[in-house]
Parts: sequence; structure tokens; C-alpha cells
Amino acid sequence: METENFMQNFIPIKQFHSVHVLMSGLFMLICSAVTVGCGASDGFRPIDDSSAVFWDRQTVESANLLREISDEFNAIYTGLPIKVERSGNYTEIFRKVSASIRARSLPAMAVAYESMTSEYIPTGAVVPLDAFIYHPELGLSQDDLDDIFPAVLQTNRFDEFEGKMYSFPFAKSVLMLYFNRRVLDDADIVAPPKTWDEFLRQSRQIKQQTGKYALAMNVDCSTIDGLIFSMGGEVIAGRETLFDSPASIGVFELIETMVKEELVYQITPGTYDDEVALVNDQVAFTLRSSSGLSNVMLAMDNDKSRWGLAHIPQVNIDSPATVLYGPNVIIFNTTHEQQEAAWEFIKYFTDTDVGVRWALGTGYLPIRKSAISHPDLQAHWADWEYNRAAYDSLVFAKPEPNVAGWQQVRSLVENAQTEVLTGMKSGRQAAIDLKQSADRALAQHR
Repeated sequence: METENFMQNFIPIKQFHSVHVLMSGLFMLICSAVTVGCGASDGFRPIDDSSAVFWDRQTVESANLLREISDEFNAIYTGLPIKVERSGNYTEIFRKVSASIRARSLPAMAVAYESMTSEYIPTGAVVPLDAFIYHPELGLSQDDLDDIFPAVLQTNRFDEFEGKMYSFPFAKSVLMLYFNRRVLDDADIVAPPKTWDEFLRQSRQIKQQTGKYALAMNVDCSTIDGLIFSMGGEVIAGRETLFDSPASIGVFELIETMVKEELVYQITPGTYDDEVALVNDQVAFTLRSSSGLSNVMLAMDNDKSRWGLAHIPQVNIDSPATVLYGPNVIIFNTTHEQQEAAWEFIKYFTDTDVGVRWALGTGYLPIRKSAISHPDLQAHWADWEYNRAAYDSLVFAKPEPNVAGWQQVRSLVENAQTEVLTGMKSGRQAAIDLKQSADRALAQHR
């Protein structure tokens, strides 16, 4: 999660539109797939012949830790060294990779969300990883694969592209409910809500007894997807979106209700003003990635009595769901030497010991089940009752769609959310209109 704007002043904002970069005209001829043992690719040149460049977006402490890990890997690996380069935020990396594909000169690997990877695949620029994963010498054992949470692997396998795995999990997180203990105490609320009905009741109680907003809301497609999952719904079936389903309409109508009753406000897009408001005791709740835990803890002056985080509310607490998100790693179709170095680093980085170290240093989640018995993680969980909440959500977290065209749908979802937050449309109308526009967008990518 980016932290550049975390400590900006809290200013309630009523109308903004979040815009994602839309790809048009990117598709080119598909290059032949590369397998382990092949030579150079069909026309994509490495941007650096002397190292395997990794385009990433981590900042400050997490960036330093990633470089430490890559330096340790380089000390033991005899092939090309890994060179980590920060290349902006995810949207900027998406734009940079797209331009590099057109120029036919690429790094060894880069971070990418599934919606971005689905745009790269038809160009032939991305290598399917199956040949690496199942290689008898370079690959992962079945025990390794069984050790990784199924949803974490599932999101990297692209059914529309022969079911191949075109990416590998890198920095995963889940949607969580952050709560301010002081505001809840002032409203005589003992514990955060477990259901959405309870959430709405508590929100009204907070407004009545404190005069404060209950929720500071970020405009974000992943958040909307997570809320739909938590209400028992799905967002897509095949290539048809389900935004007109009862669960989806329920999400947008909940937002509409909270807007009308002045229980929620929309933050400035691209900022973390919701976290600032939480820290400043100005709201009770925000919905954010679990990776924000360390940032909020720091801003709270490490006072664990002031706040906490919990599973997002559910319609049915016996069948919970949340959204799994966070970037993956893709390997580009350059040379075999570049690809092998990238794959060996992926294996090293996602091993249990390194994965736990990465999780503790960044707030991201370890992707392996075996991490549960790691002494460092056990000590971390014992330190505070809420430190384990996000990891426990992994078992019921659902990945977002990885179909071609979803990058455009993300913008449409965020526009629909903004329309409800600003009172431009009712929740039902926004959901129905979103269904139509999203299906049209996906149809253009058939």
C-alpha cells in the first residue's frame, strides 16, 4: 500500500471521480510461448543485459526490505543478479510496461494486478509460468503447491488464456474493517459489528451519540468487490458481470442509506485521509487493506488500546467472505537467462522464512499455510490480539476477476460508487447501470 499521502489533513470531500488508466490499442501479434530451456524470445529485448531488472512500487521501509532480500538472493545465486527498480505506483507501472511492450524492450519481471496481466498476455510479452512451476529440477514440489493458500494461486491462473499461470503471488492482502476504540466507547459500543445489519445500527448510534461520521470511505473497486462477496454474492459469471444481483444492489443501497443519513463521507481519491480521520478520532470505521496495519499502528503512536481491525461485516457469519488483493509478479518474454533468474528469485522470495520476514516487515500476508507455525509470526500474533485477524481471513478470501477487460471495469465500478456517494444516482440505479456498462466493456475484449 502506498503511504505518500498518509498524513495529509482530514478534509471531508463530497465529490471526486477516481480514474484508472484504460488501455486501448495495446494488443499486438501474440508471440509464441516460451518454455524452460528456450533461447531468446521473439523480439522482446532485455532492458539490461547485465542484470534481471524488477519493476516494483514499494516505498520507504518495504522498498528497503525488498532490496535487502534481493541482495541476499544475489549473494547465493550464480546467474544474473536481481536489480530492483521502483517505477512509480501500479498505474504508472502499467503505463510504463505498456509503452515498453510497444518498444519491445522489457525488464525481467514486474509487479502487476490480474486485470493488468490480462492486458499484457495477448501481446506475447508475458511468459506462462507452468513450465517453471512443474519443472523437475527448477520447479516447486507438490508439497510446496499444497502449502500455498488455494485462492492465492487461483487468482494467477487465467482461464481465458488456456488456464495457464501467468503470474505468481507477491504482496497479498485482504479487505479488513479498521475501527477506532475511542469513538466506539463514546457511542457506548462494546465491539465492532459482525453483520451488516449490526454495522448500520452502530453507524446510526455513533452519529446520534457523537455527531461524527461512522465511516470514511475510499472509492475503490476492490472494496466494492469485497463487500459484494461479504453479502453472499459474486461479481462475475463467465464474461457476464453480476452487478445487478441482490448482493450487489444491497452494497450500493447500503452506501446510499449511509449517504442520506450522513453516516459516511468520501475521501479525496489517491489519499489516505480515511486513515488520518481514524487516527484523529474523527470516524469510527474505515475499510482498507490489511497491509495498512503497520502504518496505522505507527500513526497511533503504537497505542494498541486506541484501535483494532476485524473481519469485514457479513450477511451470514457462518459463511464469511472477503476480497483477496495485492500485486503479483510476472516474468517477461525476453531471454532464458533473464527468465530463469526471475523465477529463482520468485521461489526464494515466497519461501516460508522469507515470506514471514516480508509479512512482518510490510504488513502483507504470508501466502503459505506453514507460516502459522513460524516462531516469529507466533510471537507477532501473541503481541496483540488483532495481529492475526487478517491471516485468519485468508481461508475465506476470494480473488478478483482476471478476465480481459477488467481493468476498464474497475473504473466503471468506481464511477458507480462515486455516483452514489455524491447523490447523483440511487444505489439500485447505479448498480443496474454498472451492470450494463461493465458488460459492454467486457464484450469489447471477446
